[in-house]
Amino acid sequence: MDDTAAGLRRRLFNAAARMRKQRQEPAAPKGVTPAEMYAIMAVSRLEGEGRSVRSGDIAKCGHATPSAVSQTLKSLEEKGLITRQRDKGDSRAVTVRLTEEGRAFSARGRELHEQMIDKVLTYLGPEDAEHLVRIVERLADFPACKAAQEQQDGCAQAGSPAGDVDANPASDADAANAAAGDAAVNGPASAAGASLQAVSAEGGVPCA
Repeated sequence: MDDTAAGLRRRLFNAAARMRKQRQEPAAPKGVTPAEMYAIMAVSRLEGEGRSVRSGDIAKCGHATPSAVSQTLKSLEEKGLITRQRDKGDSRAVTVRLTEEGRAFSARGRELHEQMIDKVLTYLGPEDAEHLVRIVERLADFPACKAAQEQQDGCAQAGSPAGDVDANPASDADAANAAAGDAAVNGPASAAGASLQAVSAEGGVPCA
């Protein structure tokens, strides 16, 4: 087994690619699409943080286009799961709120995510499950964004002369982080990383 840095990187990318091919999302409750469920959970999380939710916030959470989010919100409003109204502090902005029925869908979505997490952790077993959570926690603190900013500002990475690397350090960091995140998120049931974050704060979703 190749345990060099290049070998580990290759194994990580290959594993992430295999997981993407078999990716399965947690089932959405009957009556909504996965995209609608994601939006519901995003609104739930942001409301739980005491924020006024706008469509742009939802787009940022899901890395979706504003037009796609607009269509999703229109459908949710027609189903009676959200309301949209002008922001009292800014008449040009529209805030999104869950209805009581929307909150019930959010709770059901959180339950489905928790069930998927339980299946993945059971599949891994106690020891590997502990390792997975520890690694995801470390990845959450990975300073890829800081490294990219330092490079953009012309700052060399500490202890890493420019001539000693064979690729863009920030790009490698981002790619490795993304691949490792895929490995956590898109595992046997596409559950671990995304769901571990999704069940927090009213079953919300990670926002960039």
